[in-house]
Amino acid sequence: MKTSALTLLALTLTGAAVHAQTLTILPGSSSASINFDDTASLFGIFPGLTNTTVSNPAWNGAPLTLGPITDGTTGDTGQGDILATGGFNTYGVAFPNVNLTQAIGNTGFALLTYTFNLVYSITGGAVILPPQFPGFGVTGTVQPGGFALVGGFIDYFGLDATGVVGLIDTVNYGQTFNIPPGFTGTVPGIPVNGGILGGVGGLPAGSNLTLNGQINFIVDPASISASSFPAPEPGSAILALAAGIPLLLRRRRA
Repeated sequence: MKTSALTLLALTLTGAAVHAQTLTILPGSSSASINFDDTASLFGIFPGLTNTTVSNPAWNGAPLTLGPITDGTTGDTGQGDILATGGFNTYGVAFPNVNLTQAIGNTGFALLTYTFNLVYSITGGAVILPPQFPGFGVTGTVQPGGFALVGGFIDYFGLDATGVVGLIDTVNYGQTFNIPPGFTGTVPGIPVNGGILGGVGGLPAGSNLTLNGQINFIVDPASISASSFPAPEPGSAILALAAGIPLLLRRRRA
């Protein structure tokens, strides 16, 4: 009896459901902060005075918001939000509203920094999960000789392929925009290993997954607005497998 593509896809989805995981944020172990630091920006010889941080040392993923704040000396502005989610085979951190501007004529730079430590408890069966992380869609303006920069990292800690708790992947960010007058682009996250969290065995129920990261936005003099998007899309592994089923069946019939 031949197995149809529809039947094979149904079996695939059923298998995924049987081994589904739920990832739940642990507030007692998680934290987040946003810092707008304008003290390295100069209006003539006068430095900015703003160095403001909002933080939540017992973060449950709810939106944390800074600003908008305008430095009274330089006129530079900073604003940001961070939130996190967890659920059925999905998890992640998002930055829906990033705005940072260093006023024209100022020297030095303005800085907006996000720092987070996000701990998930895993329940359900052991499945293989890819690193889930944000990319950024950005727009802004750059003055001649200036730049806008997005940089940082997210480290993923959990059980490696040998069952030892340690660093299992890192996603890096680093992109500079320095061509006046304006820019529009995408800043992707680049996984170092590009592999599977937890190795071949996946991340088992009863273990934790920790995302520890820092994302920096720097302008000199420039402005940048950014909003994050999830990458890869949740469920993309199953969709990719489903897309490959016809090719697999063709090979079997050949």
